[in-house]
Amino acid sequence: MKNLEYQQRAVTELIDKTIRLLNAGGQRNKLVFEATTGAGKTVMACQMLAGLMDELHDRGDSRYQEVSFIWFAPRKLHIQSYEKLKDTFEETRTLRPVMFDELDQNEGIRPGEILFINWESVNKESNIMVREGDCSLSLYEITDKTKDEFGLPIIAIIDEEHMFWSKTADKSAAVLDRINPMVEIRISATPKTANPKEKVTVYRQDVIAAEMIKKEVVLNPEIELNFSDELELNANLIKAALDKRNQIAAAYKAVGSNVNPLLLIQLPNDTKETMTTEDTAIAEQVKQYLDVMCGITTDNHRLAIWLAGTKENLTDLEKQDNMTEVLLFKEAIALGWDCPRAAVLLIFRKLQSDQFTIQTVGRIMRMPEQKHYQKDILNSGYVFTDIAKDKIQIITADADYILNNTITAYRRENLKNVCLPASYSERPNVERNYLGPDFRKVLFEETRRFWDFIEGNLLFSLEELAKLDNADDESSPLPDSDDLQINENRKKVANSIRLDVKNINIEIPQDVHFQNEEQVLEVGTIKYARKATEIDRVFMAYIATKGHQFESKGRADKIASYLLEILADFFGIFDTDAKKVVLYHLNRPKFDRIIDSALNRYARLREKAKRISAAKRVFKKYDWEVPEERTYDGETNHVIETQNHALLPFIQLNQASNPEKNFVAYLEQNNQYIDWWYKNGDKGKQHYAIEYSAEGDNSKSLFYVDFVIRMKNGHIYLFDTKSVGSDSLAHDKHNALLKYIKENSTDEMPLYGGVILQQGKNWLFSPLPIENTTDTLNWNCFYPQNA
Repeated sequence: MKNLEYQQRAVTELIDKTIRLLNAGGQRNKLVFEATTGAGKTVMACQMLAGLMDELHDRGDSRYQEVSFIWFAPRKLHIQSYEKLKDTFEETRTLRPVMFDELDQNEGIRPGEILFINWESVNKESNIMVREGDCSLSLYEITDKTKDEFGLPIIAIIDEEHMFWSKTADKSAAVLDRINPMVEIRISATPKTANPKEKVTVYRQDVIAAEMIKKEVVLNPEIELNFSDELELNANLIKAALDKRNQIAAAYKAVGSNVNPLLLIQLPNDTKETMTTEDTAIAEQVKQYLDVMCGITTDNHRLAIWLAGTKENLTDLEKQDNMTEVLLFKEAIALGWDCPRAAVLLIFRKLQSDQFTIQTVGRIMRMPEQKHYQKDILNSGYVFTDIAKDKIQIITADADYILNNTITAYRRENLKNVCLPASYSERPNVERNYLGPDFRKVLFEETRRFWDFIEGNLLFSLEELAKLDNADDESSPLPDSDDLQINENRKKVANSIRLDVKNINIEIPQDVHFQNEEQVLEVGTIKYARKATEIDRVFMAYIATKGHQFESKGRADKIASYLLEILADFFGIFDTDAKKVVLYHLNRPKFDRIIDSALNRYARLREKAKRISAAKRVFKKYDWEVPEERTYDGETNHVIETQNHALLPFIQLNQASNPEKNFVAYLEQNNQYIDWWYKNGDKGKQHYAIEYSAEGDNSKSLFYVDFVIRMKNGHIYLFDTKSVGSDSLAHDKHNALLKYIKENSTDEMPLYGGVILQQGKNWLFSPLPIENTTDTLNWNCFYPQNA
């Protein structure tokens, strides 16, 4: 490694700020270390840890002379870091990297030892490393021994910190809570920790100036799409990316370097490791093109594959002069893979995506010989993509790390559970939220209404359609018919929809220059006419954007099938030609309106059918307990720090009401009187519900009580938070809950509760039936110390 000024500055700053946090006392003091991909984060962290040990010994103002370390990393990245640091400290012995089975457990984590652990081995209570056993100590017992018996503070290094916010973020947070390190050093190119006590940043421009990474990224450079042949866009992009790789290879030879540049080809859906149907189709297309057109195969070692089920030619792939020219891969390669000769990246995007990620683009940013060259082509990274947007986003982390995830909370150990009678109902088929075959009729009716068509009349004869097919690209007057009604219908659509669609064009970015930092770019585009083989995929991607208010099973197939029937019945247009009509950019808003209106009308019809079914619904009884675990939608919920929720961590709805949030805060303020509290769900068999009826209505519904609270004296409180007048049925629910409490309260488990309202700093509930939530004259106050 070169002796780089920016690295030395960062190391010094990291040491100073870590010592400052150690001297400050307290626990879990967070220091964020942000450095762009290719800056040498591991090298700097390594130098920092060694320098920290020296500084602690040499400084007179240090509160501690010695510390222990735990290095957390996702997946198998901890092994890579362990091996790097072991090589670094093999001679100096300044620090001692160890794996869990190398620890002397009776000694805890000794001064200067760095224990390497991956998140997946500790973020479940069933994992051996955190489970107490007869023969060995758990990680928690070892860290407790390190802190309590030997008086050593623990510094936790969290590598690839942005991954801490992935699907298992809640479990990882629980691990850190249990270990309770004094300092957490969180390392990432794209950190997510908000408001750390300290932060050290290595700026991209400093790393470029040091010639460690490339100057910029160029998107679809000088791309020319060939209209004269039948190559799909995918094949055009493969050809363009491979041509650029070959140009770069020639440039390396010209400057006397043996670097053999690598083209990376990434399949779609890169946040899912398993192969989808689309992935498989594109992978086969790539392999066939490389073989037939370029003679590049796995047999001659010019192609490497890194997929979930197939791994070929990966040995020494990172070496500068390795003969492999192309790597086909998915997300599994994304983390911790270091291959500075990677020069060109071809990304097949999801059709609806407009995002690139810094982690993705960063794979081609390293300089293979840690210097810039006289030939500028070697100082840039090149990305080719089929993205079809006039704006693109460069974002800091793969979307799957933040969005579309689930968060799981787990029941606290040794929780004194309750057993409460509850009700549920099995949904009859009519109540399932799916798109049935009766949607066809609704879609046809909506189409007739949109254009005021008369049922049974086709608009065009085959002869007239032939004339349209031969017409110029611009719309031409429609020929007259002997049928006056058909002529009238033609007039209705003449200025509304175009039926003689020859091409469906896609506009992709051309020659866009940027650095891989978060931004939104306006881009120039080049137009490409999709081939017939691509139309099906694009059409189904369009249909897949529709009807998300219904269950996904069979939804897109039904909408697509019925829409194509309409094109055939009303216009006499079939298959690919029909799909072109729908996809044409001036026609699509009309079909948007027709499909969306039909879906909304169908949803209302389904809702009416559900209400009729609900009136006849039969409820079943079961005994409810606080569940062992509960999964939440990570897009609509977030983690809230609490101490006393029955499940940890506590997950709160993003749109939680103010009364609910205020009541949570009130419960947490009174932890000394409350054994635990539980925030219930609001639908589904797994959540706690009782039956009630609205006044004057004989039909029954389910009422999901917001909070179940167990006091330290064993009393159980069942509360539903409201604000005055917020729920017209609040009094019916309250009165049903009082009746339930009376019927189910016992000496062993006394029950209390009802609807509860906030009034100033007091929380009020009525021990008697109520008629409304506005008159609270005789209501009681809920004081946990007296409950």
